[in-house]
Amino acid sequence: MKIRKSILAFFFLAYTSVAYPSSAVGLATGPSLGIAGFYTTFKEKNLKISIDNLALQIGWFAQLDLWLLYAKLDGLFVLDWYRLPNTEDSNCFKYIQAPLTIGMPVFNVFRPHIGLIFRIPLGELYKNEKFKANKLIESYKKKINGYTLGIGIALGDFLIDIDFELGQSRLDKKSISSRLADRDRGYRPKQLALKIHYNLLG
Repeated sequence: MKIRKSILAFFFLAYTSVAYPSSAVGLATGPSLGIAGFYTTFKEKNLKISIDNLALQIGWFAQLDLWLLYAKLDGLFVLDWYRLPNTEDSNCFKYIQAPLTIGMPVFNVFRPHIGLIFRIPLGELYKNEKFKANKLIESYKKKINGYTLGIGIALGDFLIDIDFELGQSRLDKKSISSRLADRDRGYRPKQLALKIHYNLLG
């Protein structure tokens, strides 16, 4: 049944792409503005461990449409306010993020896509002694790479992306808190992102 549904979905996307080919064959480029964040809670009996973040993304994008497919590269400067387990203050992480996605236009409006995310950390926060044994910070220091899955919407000169971003590396939950019951199981950093692009070549 799953195989049949996958085959039907593939033929549906292929049909809509042929029947409604992209009218924007060529290059689109312009400024980007985004916001991303996630809230995660772990529980063990009456214990509550939480992690959350809120990230501002500012940059530029370039998109190439080639009939059935399109490829898009974003260059983003990110200010990421991350609240570590059960701390009151958020710490600001700065990094450059470059999502590279490939998608398929559907009805000239919807643009489902998948891709890879490359990150390069900036700043001196990672050298702070209080983060020395924190595996989450260590993963930032090692250029967190990840994956993205989302849907784009084309509205005139505006391109809107709603993405689910997933970190490439898993962390042991015991690096978050040794008191968690399932501390030997993995946790993968993730977040939702909303990005708005304006096409200057529209």
